[in-house]
Amino acid sequence: MLDVIRQYKLICTLIFFIGFNAANAQTTKVDELLAQLNKNDPDTIQIKVLRKLSAAYSSVDPVKKFYYANQFRLLAEKNGIDSSVANGYLDMGISYGIRSNLDSALHYFKLGQQRAKAANYSNGVARSLVNIGFVYDRSDKKTQAVNCYEEALKIFRKLDYKKGINQCITNLGAIYFDLKEYKSADNYFQQVLDNVQETPSTQLALGNALFCLAGSRWRLGDYKKSMELYKKSLAIQEKIGDINGLALTNWGMSQLFVDRKEYKKAISYLDIAITNNKKLKNSYQECAMLLTLTDAYLGLKDYDKADETANLALTRAKETDSKIPVSLALNKLSKVKTEKKDYESALSFKSQYIAVNDSLETTKTTKEVILSDLHRVNIDNKNLEKRNETISAKITDYVIAIAIITTLLVLLAILLVLYYKRNAEKKAANSLLQNQKQEIAEVNEELSALNEELKTQMEIVFAQNLELEKLNQVKNKFFSIVSHDLRGPINNLRMLFEMYRQGNLNEDELTALFSRLEDTTYTTASFLDNLLEWSKNQLGGIVVNPSLVDLQQVVAHNIKLVDSQIKLKSIKVSNQVNEGSIAFVDLNMVHVVIRNLLSNAIKFCRGGDEVMFEAKRENDKLICTIRDTGPGINEVDKENLFNLAHKPTIGTSGEKGFHIGLILCKDMIAQNHGELRVESTLGEGTTFFITLPAR
Repeated sequence: MLDVIRQYKLICTLIFFIGFNAANAQTTKVDELLAQLNKNDPDTIQIKVLRKLSAAYSSVDPVKKFYYANQFRLLAEKNGIDSSVANGYLDMGISYGIRSNLDSALHYFKLGQQRAKAANYSNGVARSLVNIGFVYDRSDKKTQAVNCYEEALKIFRKLDYKKGINQCITNLGAIYFDLKEYKSADNYFQQVLDNVQETPSTQLALGNALFCLAGSRWRLGDYKKSMELYKKSLAIQEKIGDINGLALTNWGMSQLFVDRKEYKKAISYLDIAITNNKKLKNSYQECAMLLTLTDAYLGLKDYDKADETANLALTRAKETDSKIPVSLALNKLSKVKTEKKDYESALSFKSQYIAVNDSLETTKTTKEVILSDLHRVNIDNKNLEKRNETISAKITDYVIAIAIITTLLVLLAILLVLYYKRNAEKKAANSLLQNQKQEIAEVNEELSALNEELKTQMEIVFAQNLELEKLNQVKNKFFSIVSHDLRGPINNLRMLFEMYRQGNLNEDELTALFSRLEDTTYTTASFLDNLLEWSKNQLGGIVVNPSLVDLQQVVAHNIKLVDSQIKLKSIKVSNQVNEGSIAFVDLNMVHVVIRNLLSNAIKFCRGGDEVMFEAKRENDKLICTIRDTGPGINEVDKENLFNLAHKPTIGTSGEKGFHIGLILCKDMIAQNHGELRVESTLGEGTTFFITLPAR
């Protein structure tokens, strides 16, 4: 268990070192910053862009971070901007810290601290203290680390710099975590999360706060809450693309799965963690992840892989300047060798582990850290007591002032009561008058409302009467057409049969009459078809079933149906509709429309006239035209062409036009979300335009 605790402390120290210095890096893409970099810009603008690039590379490429930090430091030196010089040294130190080169990191942190102090740059001094504290923490010098964090905390509080305050509190909590004081660490981490959620902050700061609290809840045994916090943190890290955060959060979640003996799940998360960490080349973190991976292989009883992984962890630990990862790797190798029954090697590694672990003086360090932190808390309490005394004195003054104000308010209240009594009778009289006026106004409003309602009802009745009158006219016209246009053909048929029965007709006369009877029967049948379709349409009996219809084929089919009439009248009919002219309509309805319009054109054209079908696509519409060179339509008939007011007409060969077909065509086109219109000039011809949806 001690191994697991110490492994986790690696994550608690490192993440806050990175998070504090890269909080703004995740909001700007490296490519965008590189595009902004222009050597012809003023030095001050270049310094800003270079510093953003240095921050952006913190979790991407520490080596490039050093390069850009040094570049803006040199420009700052040239222009005498001491604060930027200090920040440049600090960013260069962070680059080495990420790569676990603590000696070089400490060197640059102290250079940055010196420049910040010389320039009275308080924020830079505090930043340098936080980073120096990190190096001390990683070097197992907990007391010195605590002193640095507390000194930085004082400066940040004086500056009221929330991010810096949260940083220091987090780092103190991480030290308590390292020393197994989990409850104290949890209190610190919870305080940071509350602060981050209360004040505007970056997503990176929120992700780090969730991550730290997940670790302390894990050690306190609340696995469910710990996993919930880890998942929230991971979602944020994935969203902002923080490589370091992804590595650490996946590693933290793998710890939970190892504890729950779900070793295969743990390995899958560790693979992600190690892959992301390799991009940063952080030996310190890699050592911790490899130790967890060793535990997973031990759980799976894969001792060879466990041995290989533990040896690699020891190699990475020796690359750092800290004894703790070395001691953890030695102890892990001892366990692996024991499982492999290589007791001699196990004893050797155990002896090395004990020697390194004893040199850490963990108990003494714990006491020193707690005493140092208690000393800070006591100072804070004394400051609070002084503030309370000052507040108490102010409260006494406030009480006296409140007493005087209260007395004056009482006197004012008495005067107001007297004034109220004097005006009570006047107000009562005014109130009575107001009530009477209100009642009268309400009665007037009711009468006005009744008048409006009556007026509205009368308008509705008037509109209904107009509609009924219009419908009645349509009905009368409809029955007139039906009675007139059906009675004639039926009487002709009856007379023909009577004359035939009486023997009054010779063979030539009978043949001529049969020919005319055939035309009459065809015309009457067409009329009845149109009448039936129109009736069904008016009664809502037609259901539109649209589909993709090739208009060229529909036109060709209907031309073929009336081919005998075309030849009889010597009319030229041409289908110039291109193949693939597709409309989204009801197939049967479009056949009825084309057939009616073609029949009308044939009916009113003379011998030698021409009927042409064409189609073109406009956006999502298909426009079909039926153009003839017939006699044309006058303006009066054209106005009434699509209603029952239009009178029946006679074709060029005596064919009777029943006109109901055009009304049916217009209704069917409208039901298919289209439009039917006509253009005509007397003596030149007529053109019908059918607009249909193309899809």
